Amino acid sequence: MTGAGLNEPGFESSTFFRAIFNKHSRPATQKTTQKILEELKKNPCITRKELASIIGISQNGIKYHLDNLKKTSVIERVGPDKGGRWEVRRDL
Repeated sequence: MTGAGLNEPGFESSTFFRAIFNKHSRPATQKTTQKILEELKKNPCITRKELASIIGISQNGIKYHLDNLKKTSVIERVGPDKGGRWEVRRDL
């Protein structure tokens, strides 16, 4: 889990065994965002599907991060959805 940028789970044991999974922490989100920006710089025409495959998260997760980056004016979509490209306007 650490290799994937996730928090380590907690474990409890008594009569039963229990694994406790925590939500993503902020650093994992920042790490994912940095990876996305790096890939956009390498290939401005990359698709969400390709990003999801490279980064290792769902296409919905990629959409969430891209939307946040667009809202904060870090990236901009230039051109149409099909055939357009991403422009990284500034680094985080």
